[in-house]
Amino acid sequence: MIDRTSTETKRPLGIAVLSAVFALGAAAILWRTVARHHLVLGLIFRTVAALLLGGIAVGLWMRRNGARIFLFFLLCLEVAACLVALFLVALRQAQYRFAGELAAVALISAAIMWYLQRRQVSQTFGGGSAWPTTVKALVLTIFTTLLSFPFFWMAVATFKQNLDLYDTANDPFLFNMPPTLDHLRYLFTQTDYLQWLVNTSFVGGMVVLITLLLSLPAAYALARLTGRWGERLGIGIFLTYLVPPTLLFIPLSRVVAWLGLQDSLWSLVVVYPSITVPFSIWLLMGFFKSIPRELEDAAMVDGLTRFGAFIRLVIPISISGILTVVIFTFTLVTQEYVYAVTFISPKANQMVGVGVPNFLVLGDVYYWGALMAACLIASLPIAFIYNLFLDRFIAGFTVGAVKG
Repeated sequence: MIDRTSTETKRPLGIAVLSAVFALGAAAILWRTVARHHLVLGLIFRTVAALLLGGIAVGLWMRRNGARIFLFFLLCLEVAACLVALFLVALRQAQYRFAGELAAVALISAAIMWYLQRRQVSQTFGGGSAWPTTVKALVLTIFTTLLSFPFFWMAVATFKQNLDLYDTANDPFLFNMPPTLDHLRYLFTQTDYLQWLVNTSFVGGMVVLITLLLSLPAAYALARLTGRWGERLGIGIFLTYLVPPTLLFIPLSRVVAWLGLQDSLWSLVVVYPSITVPFSIWLLMGFFKSIPRELEDAAMVDGLTRFGAFIRLVIPISISGILTVVIFTFTLVTQEYVYAVTFISPKANQMVGVGVPNFLVLGDVYYWGALMAACLIASLPIAFIYNLFLDRFIAGFTVGAVKG
């Protein structure tokens, strides 16, 4: 018999060298982490880096194709970063020594990438070219970085000391000085931030409830209205959503004054549905039109009334659209500024979208740490909800565009 294992499992010398180099790098980082005193975040970053290098070393030694592709992806990032720094920083500032170092690192990384793409190495790992997966990962990394960077910067600025934040010689993305909780302490003790969050949650909840109570039956009635009048009325209602608030806040302020709701949160509860209800009706009409009428007819044959079929059949099917309306409505309440600043003056009754910029920016004094902390705390729950119901949210905006 022919022994094929010798040719199939033979490890190239270059892979063994790379595995040993990464293992030594991981050991060196761990040694420096243990031997020296660092900040907590520095310890975390060094530990993660050591584990990452160690994982790559083990994966290369065991000839895991995933480790090869991941290393190829990291080298692509390294080459791109070196080229950007070379042309945008080193050469423009005539730092030729730094430029030489960047060029050397880029060449070494490119050489390793070429070696990982060799046919013998690819066959050893049992995989083909690493480029398709790497390109997908690069695109995903770019979009993820762009979308997550605001949250990262808010988190960093929240815990940075003022001296560390304002010193242009320091790395803005790292903690050059020990982190601090002074900004959070100032936000929660020197301002009414917690009350602003409560006010926003109360108004958001009430507006969502009113919007659903008005838009659900209206959208269903317009969707089931025979002839072209339903569609025309729906478009007419949607056009009212396009009227800018800057044209409406003056007449609406007269309505609020006539109702005696000045400086009250109920003024916003009354006014905000004028924005949310038209758009919600237009959005839900597309959902209800996509539901076959035969389902409702069958439900009414089984003994349900029209209202019973709407409650027990149509609404459960339209959960995606309802969730879209809820997310849209609550998001609009949190970010709306014109009505909130016009109708409410007392500090304790402010919404978070008005209180944060008005009371954390005093003239030319910006409390950047507290500002970033306030924005981070207010935006994280909304971002979490968006990601939790992302599929349903997309379906809510697209289902009405498809005709069955």
